[in-house]
Amino acid sequence: MSLFLLNTPVFFLTIALVVLVIVLIVPIIKTKIIIISALLLGLIYPIVYYHSVYDSHLSYQQLQEKQLVSGVIEAIDDYQYTYRLTLRAKFLAHAHIPQYKKLKLQLYLVKSKYNETVLNVGDEIETKVKLKPIVSTVNEGLFDGRLFNFFHGIKYKGSINHTSHFKLLTRKSENTYQHIETSHYAWLYFSILFGDTSNMPSKFKEATKQLGISHLFAVSGLHMGIVFGISYWLARICFFYTKKLKIGRVRSYIPYVFGILCCAVYLDLSSYATSAQRALIMLCVFCLCWQINRSYISYRALILALLIIILINPFVTLTVGFYFSFFAVLSILLSINIIKRLGIKHWAVKLLVLQSAITLSLLPFSVLFFNGVSSYSLLINLVAIPLFSLFCMPIILLIGLLSEIFDTAVLIAFFDPVIQFIVNQVYTIANYKVWLSLPLITWQLALLLSVSSLLLFYIPYSLYITLPIITFYLIQLNFVSDELKIHVLDVGHGLAVILSKNNNAVLYDLGARYQEYSYVKSVIFPTLQLNNLTLSKTIISHDDNDHSGGLKDIIASDKIDTVAGFGKACHFKAFWLEDVLFESIPNKGTFKSDNNNSCVVLVSYKGFKLLLTGDIEKQREYALRNNAKISNVDLLISPHHGSNSSSTDIFIKLTNPSWVIHSVNAYNRWQFPSIKVVTRYASNNVKQLATYKGAIKIQVANDAYRITTQGQAKKYWFLVQ
Repeated sequence: MSLFLLNTPVFFLTIALVVLVIVLIVPIIKTKIIIISALLLGLIYPIVYYHSVYDSHLSYQQLQEKQLVSGVIEAIDDYQYTYRLTLRAKFLAHAHIPQYKKLKLQLYLVKSKYNETVLNVGDEIETKVKLKPIVSTVNEGLFDGRLFNFFHGIKYKGSINHTSHFKLLTRKSENTYQHIETSHYAWLYFSILFGDTSNMPSKFKEATKQLGISHLFAVSGLHMGIVFGISYWLARICFFYTKKLKIGRVRSYIPYVFGILCCAVYLDLSSYATSAQRALIMLCVFCLCWQINRSYISYRALILALLIIILINPFVTLTVGFYFSFFAVLSILLSINIIKRLGIKHWAVKLLVLQSAITLSLLPFSVLFFNGVSSYSLLINLVAIPLFSLFCMPIILLIGLLSEIFDTAVLIAFFDPVIQFIVNQVYTIANYKVWLSLPLITWQLALLLSVSSLLLFYIPYSLYITLPIITFYLIQLNFVSDELKIHVLDVGHGLAVILSKNNNAVLYDLGARYQEYSYVKSVIFPTLQLNNLTLSKTIISHDDNDHSGGLKDIIASDKIDTVAGFGKACHFKAFWLEDVLFESIPNKGTFKSDNNNSCVVLVSYKGFKLLLTGDIEKQREYALRNNAKISNVDLLISPHHGSNSSSTDIFIKLTNPSWVIHSVNAYNRWQFPSIKVVTRYASNNVKQLATYKGAIKIQVANDAYRITTQGQAKKYWFLVQ
């Protein structure tokens, strides 16, 4: 994906080798020096930038105590019982935070205590709160929240409860867009105007992704072009009557300067989106070339924009928008050359060529970042882009500008029914199966496919390169492995295990559900979809939220018929997967505790044994002490997440596992897995893994098994935990 995501020594050694070969080949000494200097700068600059901008951490002692915090609210998320405030810190741990430092906090404000305190984005607050680092879940092929949080500087979280000190320091000045906020579709106005999708309904976000039109809600060259055009002609009109003033050639510069200044202000309002930065830089280059009578070369302007944006923040390469923005523009430039070369005149054909180039070059990145593509994106964008460019965007931008001066409530009331119609159409079309889910793709393959697709527009003979690459990927799609695959998912404090073979899957436990958030919807179902798996059976160990919280989502998705083991129904011995035996271990004791009544399952496949234990504790473990079936297992999911109330020495010696996995989240309040439990397993020579470092995958073949962890696969030097 980017230089900063490639942390293998092999990759860096390869780059160094390529550079050394180039240096040896190039005969000119000055060129050699430039190449070596560029390599050193490329390696050193990100490290220096990290330590200057991102490297700010609280000590262990500071994390144990409440810290005085003050800062400006940048976002407010409204949940059922709390507000989640994203705070840009100005003061933390007895120190002022410089403005260039990226340090943000997520503070959860209890509604029942502070429901009378009306907060707005832009307000400055002060509070005293105990903080802990934010550690996002890491699952194969799914959104990596760690990279998102790192890039935006979101590092710590805390709760402002009934006893916390809390003070509103300053109010934000009156909202200049208060008229827009009266609209039922205010979220759409702000999405289109400033690329702010924080208040966009999740259902609409998903619909735009399904249709492949999410890019319309990112501030881009189109937005910048409209803002520049309006401001440029306003300046031209204002200076139309000043011809008699003796200001000479300076007068011709002013409309350009005014247009660029207006675009710079707009860039600030749009929170410096990557695509907006790129558009402004290319616009500045264009204006400069126009004024000094130099030819404007789009490719050079794009490369200059790339260089400046990386210098502004080298970690911008962690963002999805970076790749979509630059590859989209590159594909447009290449398709314009084709249009000129072929002498295409009709506007509809031009639009088709342009959109085809964009769609083709971005398809691999769509698979890489979103695990699929919109099957109708080409057709939908042929309609959506002109509609958006010539109708929606100019009108909404005009309403936004006029709202600075006039009451635009009448205009909004007139335009809202139009927006309602468009939104309803988006929902309607998205209801059809327009999204095509595809298996995982590596960044190497995605880059090769995208570059080779672009080459088709420049060098027709590159088809001989593109076809083998596409064939290789299609072969991967149709390849079905005979392995038993076990995914122990990273679901925070909870448990969810997917066992699959030949595109069928069995699920053990559902993870937790918190207010609007569910691990079934956000992790389990996407993992099933990503691996093209059909859920055949579901086993729920017991009725605690961290194991059964997603049951509501199982019911809502019409998967309730898959539930085979839950409570008293935990009696089965079946081959739910080919050659894979699932056998419940009888509960012969009488326990009042829900934990001890957990559905314990032994999974056997060609000599490999996996024991799933739910939350059983020492009483149930003692009752199992003479059960020879569960002896000498290869893999054990630790009982009760590694609590000291479980994993007794007798149970460990009986099961005698080669590996044990603790399903826990980082910095949990129970401090699972317990140090005593970790020590007990270690003293019995059991190798241990924990999901707080990422999901764990076990692939079982005929006579061996292989374990891979997402924590190791996605271990980056700049992520400090």
